[in-house]
Amino acid sequence: MPAVTKRDLRRQRTTVATVVFLVVSLFIVYWAQLDADLEPTVALGMIGACATVYVGLLNYWLQRDKVMQDLFTAFNIRYDRLNGELLSIEKGTYMEGDPERVIMDYLNLCAEEYFWYTRGRIDTEIWRAWRNGMENWLQVPAIRTVAVRESKLRDSYYGLFDEVRVG
Repeated sequence: MPAVTKRDLRRQRTTVATVVFLVVSLFIVYWAQLDADLEPTVALGMIGACATVYVGLLNYWLQRDKVMQDLFTAFNIRYDRLNGELLSIEKGTYMEGDPERVIMDYLNLCAEEYFWYTRGRIDTEIWRAWRNGMENWLQVPAIRTVAVRESKLRDSYYGLFDEVRVG
C-alpha cells in the first residue's frame, strides 16, 4: 500500500472540513424543523457562522500554500543565480571576484530557508531536499572552510548549523 503523501492529507483535510460543514448545517436545519422555538433566522445565522468558519479555513490553507509557493520560487531564483558561481568555486575556476562573498550569500540563503522552515512556511519534504543539497555543497573544501568559521556565529544563522552538518 503506498504511503500517504502530504498532498493526500491536504485533500483529506479539505474533504473533512466540507463534510463537517455540511453535516453541521444539515443538523441545524433538522434541529430547526424539530424545535418550534428555534427562529429560522437564528438557524440561518448559525449556518452562516459555520460557513464563515469553513470559508476562513479554506482561505487560510490556500494562503499558506501561496506563501510557501512564493518563498519556494524566490529561494530557487536566488539559488539559480548562485549555482554557476558555486560550481566555479567547486572546480577552482572562480575568477569573478571574491569567492567568499558568493559563499556568504549562499550561507545566508540557506539560513533564510531554514528560518522559514522552522516557522512552518516550508514543507518538510522541500526542506529535506534543500538540506541534502546544502550538505553536499558543504563538502566542497572552500565552502566548508567558510561554513566552519561561520558556524561558530550561531546567532547569525538562526540555528542552521544545528540542523545542517558542516564537514
